[in-house]
Amino acid sequence: MLLEGAGEEEFTRWVFSRAHHHGWRGWHLRDSEGVIQSIHTLRLDGFADGLGLPDWEFWHEDLRQSFSAELKGATGVLGKHQKANIASQRRAGKVIFVWYPRDAETIERIFRCGYRQEDVE
Repeated sequence: MLLEGAGEEEFTRWVFSRAHHHGWRGWHLRDSEGVIQSIHTLRLDGFADGLGLPDWEFWHEDLRQSFSAELKGATGVLGKHQKANIASQRRAGKVIFVWYPRDAETIERIFRCGYRQEDVE
């Protein structure tokens, strides 16, 4: 597979191209710290809602679906704020994927025809 050892930048370009090809819309958050105001703050609460947000938001009007995605390169790992934030949002019912280059087939299927319940962790 061409993406097997891809770094995060290369992988992100590939995901972006697949989303665009299949008619999805979306945006990328480059830096959540200092840009997003949170209800909770590290100083007062020991955590901040704006830290660890997923990289991407995607939506498709015709499929009537939306989701967030955190993209990692082949050797990437989730940071502690990412783990906590993603878990919290999933418990609240938000659809969030954590994708690595090895997930290319699943990613292509989701962008082609939307996600099914078994795609969501």
